[in-house]
Amino acid sequence: MIRKYREWGGLIAMIPVLAYGQIFPSTGAAWVLPGSWQDAVIDGKPVTAEQVKAWESQHADVVFGSMQDRAMNQKMNAMGYMYAHKFDCRPGKQEAWLSRQAFLAGVDVEEGYLHFAEDTVLLMDKPSSGMAYLLEGHPYHLLLVRNHQFSTARLPIDLQAGDQLIVMSSYPFDAFELEADSLPRVSRHVADDTGAVGRWQPVAVSWQAEGSSSSLGTFVPGGAWHSAFPRYLGRELNTGDPGLAAGLRVWMLSLSWPQASRLDTLAISPWLAVSQTGQQQGLAIPGWDPRNDKNSDGYVDEHEFSVRANVSASARFRHQARLIPAGYLWPGTCWYRVNLLDSAFNTLHAQWYQQDWQRQGLSGAYNDDMAKLLGDNQFKVVSGGKINELPYVAGSQQAEYDYAMQLAGFLKQVKSLTGTRWLAANISELNLWHYEAWPPALREVIDVWLREHYLTPAIGLGRLQRYWDNFALAGQQDKSLIMASTKGGRSQLSPRDLSAWQQDIETGLALYYLFNVPGQTYYHSWNQSYRYGSGHTDTANWPQPGMAKNSAYQPTAMLSVDIGVPEIAPQGTERVVFEGKGVEADSAATAIGGIPLQPSGWYWLQRSGWFSDFPKQGVIARRYSKGLVVYRGARERNQSDFFATEPLDVSLDGHYQRVNFDGSLGPAVSQVSLSGYQGMILKRVGDN
Repeated sequence: MIRKYREWGGLIAMIPVLAYGQIFPSTGAAWVLPGSWQDAVIDGKPVTAEQVKAWESQHADVVFGSMQDRAMNQKMNAMGYMYAHKFDCRPGKQEAWLSRQAFLAGVDVEEGYLHFAEDTVLLMDKPSSGMAYLLEGHPYHLLLVRNHQFSTARLPIDLQAGDQLIVMSSYPFDAFELEADSLPRVSRHVADDTGAVGRWQPVAVSWQAEGSSSSLGTFVPGGAWHSAFPRYLGRELNTGDPGLAAGLRVWMLSLSWPQASRLDTLAISPWLAVSQTGQQQGLAIPGWDPRNDKNSDGYVDEHEFSVRANVSASARFRHQARLIPAGYLWPGTCWYRVNLLDSAFNTLHAQWYQQDWQRQGLSGAYNDDMAKLLGDNQFKVVSGGKINELPYVAGSQQAEYDYAMQLAGFLKQVKSLTGTRWLAANISELNLWHYEAWPPALREVIDVWLREHYLTPAIGLGRLQRYWDNFALAGQQDKSLIMASTKGGRSQLSPRDLSAWQQDIETGLALYYLFNVPGQTYYHSWNQSYRYGSGHTDTANWPQPGMAKNSAYQPTAMLSVDIGVPEIAPQGTERVVFEGKGVEADSAATAIGGIPLQPSGWYWLQRSGWFSDFPKQGVIARRYSKGLVVYRGARERNQSDFFATEPLDVSLDGHYQRVNFDGSLGPAVSQVSLSGYQGMILKRVGDN
């Protein structure tokens, strides 16, 4: 290994050179959530979807996500996607796998969820369509049995005499509503010792007319109603649903009609309620108190309900009290908050990641939304809010902090089981040393940080001078993926102008090189959106439709130019000062407010008011062993008029050649002209 030694602010920093095994000479590169590959154009040539995928595998060192190819994942250090603190309301493969493994291990899967101890109302922020699964009572699966043949039932449906409809739910229930020409006979499943359906037990249903065409059927399960694998008499009750195939245990009703009938709708009666007060919506979730279930059969029947020990807890089944984040959620999602305190369930939960990573050839995974745990950004409590598993109210600072500690403990367990050193978290621009909800234990368990949309062309000097935390993370030997996006740049103002896009990307790379720590940071370039993938461009995200997105946004030719490794600021230059909460440190400092830093080496090439550490305008530079990167900004970010400000001539400390977007080098110059919010990468003349 070749090593060079350079002085950083009084310390000797040992920087391995050409020792990282990376694709590009001066930095590592990464992809974020590749997938959905399409036929496209790369370098002016048509390519197939498989060729796009192969190109991506050759132009990045790490992947946040998966290449959906085990060999590629292993070659590229792929970190799959994980969200350890949520389960989907409508179970997917993970929930199905855990359902099966919990049964085999004798663990109650309900221990994997947090539950409200009292009836609770939360403020809802932009309700997601994914909530319809619960609010509208969608069955998990409907199976039609006709002449011993199985098919998926899609409503409305014309039923023949003797048909059987099996209603599958991912949770137990005691009421459902349907619109049909006639009412069915109803039985519920009874699980056998193997966990499959042993028999069908008739249940007495009380029917009540709901409007002109609907009927509400309520029933008492009659003893403990345990979930079962959808298998009866050795035959799988499934027509291709992946969750059922992966082992999901469900609750089933068998509906049969002795004569032909038409069934228009069928829905499980919801236990959640949404209210509207002015412009605000509230989500009512019932609480669960085990004292109300006097016979401990998992169901509070009418008699038990009438003599409840806790009248502030009205859930009939325990699952109805699960915590559902009601803050802003992604479109189409509905989530439950995970209980991280049950050791038996935690073991199974960690084993899910172990087997999933092995199956996909992943080095680890990145945990998303790490700032959305149990605080008031997800749980704004109007009333109630006490949690069974924690001595706190949801949304409180104590609940958020304690839950973060539990998450740290669980992630440590995952690392111990898998041996990964690539456990990552998406924190975007969050400064963990300024975020009180994050305990040090949670910061210390993470190896890699995803800084999503961290850098933008019009980022401004004020924000740059507050971004010292990147060098604090590097100081504790962590890795970071730093994303430069075109958000708020020239391309957003002129989306049809190819040169505007290229200038934004060039500026983004220059900004990234200000933060680059060789061997510890990875570069990714993207558009203005949060929609990732490997499809082709359209007119909404690139001037030329049909281009492979990652190829369009990655300045491959510029990255191929070797500018060396970062160096300390030249003698006699003015160092840039970083600003913390009540503390400051210049770019040669090895600590800020007692927090260790990797020195950045930033300095001012020019600034307004030479006696101000925080100027209104200025040009920040960082020297490399074979080049120089510069950025001109205003103090404030996203000032659109600053794009049109007069170009500024800036003198350099020697002769350099500008690295153009196509990788070519401009003429040798000792001065460059910078527009507002413009970055530039320069190659030192004579350094190959």
